[in-house]
Amino acid sequence: MGAEELQTRAACVSDARDMHELHARAVDAFCRGHYSDDQVKALLTGRTAEGYLPAIERDEMFVMESNGRMVGFGHASRGEVQALFVDPDWAGRGVGSALLEHALRLAARDHEGPIQLKSTLNAVGFYRTHGFVEIEPTELKKHGVTLPFVLMEQTRPVAVAAYESMAEAYAAAIEENPRSIYYERPALVDLLPDVSGRRVLDAGCGPGAMVEWFLGQGADVVGVDASANMLKLAEQRVGDAAVLHLADLEQPMPFLADSSFDVVLSSGTLGYVRDWLALFQEFSRVLRPGGCAVFSVGHPCSEYTLNETDDYFSTELRDYTWRGLGDPIVVPCYRRPLEHMIDPMVRAGFSIEQMVEAVPTKEFAEVNPDEYAQLMRRPRVLCVRARKQADAT
Repeated sequence: MGAEELQTRAACVSDARDMHELHARAVDAFCRGHYSDDQVKALLTGRTAEGYLPAIERDEMFVMESNGRMVGFGHASRGEVQALFVDPDWAGRGVGSALLEHALRLAARDHEGPIQLKSTLNAVGFYRTHGFVEIEPTELKKHGVTLPFVLMEQTRPVAVAAYESMAEAYAAAIEENPRSIYYERPALVDLLPDVSGRRVLDAGCGPGAMVEWFLGQGADVVGVDASANMLKLAEQRVGDAAVLHLADLEQPMPFLADSSFDVVLSSGTLGYVRDWLALFQEFSRVLRPGGCAVFSVGHPCSEYTLNETDDYFSTELRDYTWRGLGDPIVVPCYRRPLEHMIDPMVRAGFSIEQMVEAVPTKEFAEVNPDEYAQLMRRPRVLCVRARKQADAT
């Protein structure tokens, strides 16, 4: 059974006794071998079911269930993942990854900086695979016993704070923005294969517009995005018809199985990712042989001109000021030359099938003839379909 079959809900007072029992079994199962018997005993001494109640009342604790059975729980506060516990019977079945994903959503609420946690020694590798890095060793003294931990931190994606702040305005704007509905989206859709009955990953799904479109085409859809606020809007839009994950495309996505998708789509998101080689290697991992990745990105020619940079051949993090969504907002994004787009795809085992410099549809001219004329002369968006080679691993 995989993580996609799990259900998460806020913890309630009646959960405290089951959480207490699961906590003890998890520590006993996972910490031995990394901590001495005395240290394991110290980790568990003095705990009571009532000790969870203050955090439950603050809405910081959550429970994960399968068919009504508690299989894990977690605790997250602003900017910090406090603890995750997995039922030992469910080890290796995606519960830890699902718990961490939900904890990160809670920790990101009203928080713009890195997310921190104090990891037990046995869990350092798990957190490392989810994008956390070690900051420093630390320790806690409990009942006269020294307990070592590792302080770890996950840096948030470059533009996530901007998208968190403008999520609702952005979601409303794309429904009537001619650049979306008469320019970028039609070019992307033209590159997509028939997705009916196919499994699709929307990498950077935002408020869920393309997730909804894929569902309408009969696809089985999974969406990922780095913005918790965007995912909340996507959930409101499609309910439980699609599986949605909070994830940073700069990091591996271990919650997605190997060779489990037919199509990966990414609309306007790859400009926020610096390491395209690692990203396309991850796309290759989750795609079935012969599957395709379809994406749109700022055209390297227009990005170079707009930034007035004197070094076309470098990948640079630049600040863009967006207007028209309320107060002006600065959105950082990577500008890169065409070579830095093509080379990572090829090295990751993709062949480029089609590359389109998007042009607006005729409907755009009816809505905004001046911008239509400009876009017909100067490209702003590049769209690509790349195929995973059958022998790629």
